[in-house]
Amino acid sequence: MDLSIGALLVANYYWSTLSLWVGHWFSHLAKSPLAGFHVGGHHAIYPDSRHMRTEAFRYGRGRSSSLFSLLPGLVLQTLLQGLIFSPWAWLLCAVETALVAAALSRLHIEFHLIDSKLERFRWFRRARRRHETHHDRDLNYMVGDHFWDRRFRTFTGSAWPTR
Repeated sequence: MDLSIGALLVANYYWSTLSLWVGHWFSHLAKSPLAGFHVGGHHAIYPDSRHMRTEAFRYGRGRSSSLFSLLPGLVLQTLLQGLIFSPWAWLLCAVETALVAAALSRLHIEFHLIDSKLERFRWFRRARRRHETHHDRDLNYMVGDHFWDRRFRTFTGSAWPTR
């Protein structure tokens, strides 16, 4: 892989995860117009770590998907990249951003399933505990990579005792 393409993809990954982090953090603010979608939807269905797992992931009334509240930041990112990058670089970044968002969304769904097929992996159990902490406290806004949580001091590695 050409070094410039690799650097572009790494930079885009961090831009994408920053967009996701900002969107998630913003949707937790009381006066945020996105709070109704995320906190009023997703967190109302899964209010805390004791009530976080279900047989099938529930989206509520069809509008409380966590990813839905994060889309404005991802769309803005993609539009800005369209103004900055060449068409091929923009397409490459748009595809990577979509894949990152889809993968993290899928991982998030797995956190809420009682019988996740990923349960056998230690990394998954640890990541799920961090996400459970998020449902108890306003910390750990990222589902997977906590780079931005660490930078903005919203990360905690400690979790409540597991079941």
